[in-house]
Amino acid sequence: MKVFFDANGKLINIGEWDYAISFSDEDESQEFPLIGNPLPAGSVESDEEVVTGWDGGLYLATDPRKDGPT
Repeated sequence: MKVFFDANGKLINIGEWDYAISFSDEDESQEFPLIGNPLPAGSVESDEEVVTGWDGGLYLATDPRKDGPT
């Protein structure tokens, strides 16, 4: 599944990135969309194995938190 890591290697998103693309309702001459949620500078996209954890959330398969509190 597609995931995103920040410039420091921390997981910031599992799945497609929501860029929050929109067009202004007030400016009909606007040629380009507005991006309300750009990908942070230095972020990278990767394909990783993702699993459903003990709490129903999504985790990287390598994340020990997927198995619940110990």
